[in-house]
Amino acid sequence: MRIGFVTQWFPPETGTVVPSAIAEGLRGAGHDVEVLTGFPNYPTGRVMDGYRVRPYQRETTPSGITVHRAPLWPNHDSRAVARMANYLSFAAGASAVARTRVPRPDVWLVYSSPATAVLPVVRLLRRHRAPYFLLVQDLWPDSVTGSGFVGGAAGAAVENALTRFCDATYRHAGGIGVISPGMRRVLVDRGVPDRLVHDTPNWISDDHLLPDVTPGAGLRAELGLSAGRTWMYAGNLGELQGLDALVEAFARRPEAQLVLVGDGVARGRLEALAARLGATNIRFAGSVATSEVGRWIAASDVQVVSLQDTPLLRVTMPSKVQTALAAARPVLVHAAGDAASVVTDGQCGWAANPGDAAALDSAIGAGLRSPESELEAMGRRSRGLYEEHYSPRVGPHRLARALESAVAGQRR
Repeated sequence: MRIGFVTQWFPPETGTVVPSAIAEGLRGAGHDVEVLTGFPNYPTGRVMDGYRVRPYQRETTPSGITVHRAPLWPNHDSRAVARMANYLSFAAGASAVARTRVPRPDVWLVYSSPATAVLPVVRLLRRHRAPYFLLVQDLWPDSVTGSGFVGGAAGAAVENALTRFCDATYRHAGGIGVISPGMRRVLVDRGVPDRLVHDTPNWISDDHLLPDVTPGAGLRAELGLSAGRTWMYAGNLGELQGLDALVEAFARRPEAQLVLVGDGVARGRLEALAARLGATNIRFAGSVATSEVGRWIAASDVQVVSLQDTPLLRVTMPSKVQTALAAARPVLVHAAGDAASVVTDGQCGWAANPGDAAALDSAIGAGLRSPESELEAMGRRSRGLYEEHYSPRVGPHRLARALESAVAGQRR
């Protein structure tokens, strides 16, 4: 298949592991992929060194994928108007580039985050009679209205307008991919025909991980960590992660070590909380190089996933879940919904709903009481789940089948 992949975010931007894996995975599966994206400016809102916004730029990745860059207004402001201007500027610039520079594909694959990324494809429907397939990464308007960007009467108007927009893009799509079971339920409840919805969970590469390395005192000593059973959270220390409850829970369990790898807006508050509670068993490691993340994860006994409890986050599948499974580690999920179900259904760890301090303490206690053999068995089940559902061996082929169904539906 000739696939036109539309994504506002693409390497070398930070946080583009998933769109990169999609493009590389589909190419590795034998498909011709051309990427339509913007000039890299995430997450700072400033164009990265080595680039400047221009009407068009063409690149080729080391693996041979053609990348078409379209002009946009670089911005990652917290103001709703500025952020929407960034989204719409990419839609406008990409529409022009798609019309004049991108060869007609058999199918357009749209990385639907933001949802406005579909606009260049919608505008091409008459000229390029190729179906489009939406790969929904986060639900709109939920992610906009739930972020606090807009509120009051303005928020209600924005929600109504975005709902109508999303409903229209769903109606005209040749197929819709979702990354969690909960997303399917939400879309079907909103009137999307179930036959159009495909389960396409994100996959990740395990090239940076060390699943065969068992945690031990030697590796921990190399990283400056204490001996003893270790839980590790690796990711953004932000507000949506709900990490305060984790700090409080581990402060009550001094025999358990919690290591937080990463940085974010909540780090200062979390460090102050740990200090106030006298939690010397909690270590803030800060950001580490991507090349070193695998060693840090390998030093842990249990990986931690944490999210606040909101309707939107219950149907979110953070990539930390796939990473923990790929690393062959048991998982403590401090979250509700799909992320928790994957781990508990697969018997790969424990889950505790945010706000339930007793359940979280019980889950930590269960991890402390588990013998090494039981943790190793959980880790093997984690790895098996990854290889069956979330690895590059299966993910690209699953997505390609969904794209082929969209092409077949267009031809009927």
